[in-house]
Amino acid sequence: MAQNVDGAWSLVQSNGFTVEVDIAQARDPSGNLANGPLHGSAYQVGGGETNLYGALNGDSLEFRVDWPNGAVGQYSGNFDAGGNLSGVTYDVTNPTSQATWFRQT
Repeated sequence: MAQNVDGAWSLVQSNGFTVEVDIAQARDPSGNLANGPLHGSAYQVGGGETNLYGALNGDSLEFRVDWPNGAVGQYSGNFDAGGNLSGVTYDVTNPTSQATWFRQT
């Protein structure tokens, strides 16, 4: 069974920003959550709302957010043995702009 990233949750970033995401996760033919493509929306106060797209593969999550201000957030994360999700993000247009993040539900 795939890890669960479906639905609305928050990414709390080390740079002080919090990003609200609402993700639609792939499902298998039986309707169970599955690995595969992700799509949804991301919202950041002061940054606006936009689409996100990416993929879940086992314990690894990758997605990208094209923010309205021109920044392009690349998010990578992993689930630990306890089921907690955390990772790193950076701005593709300015790779020195980086932060760590964790999921808050």
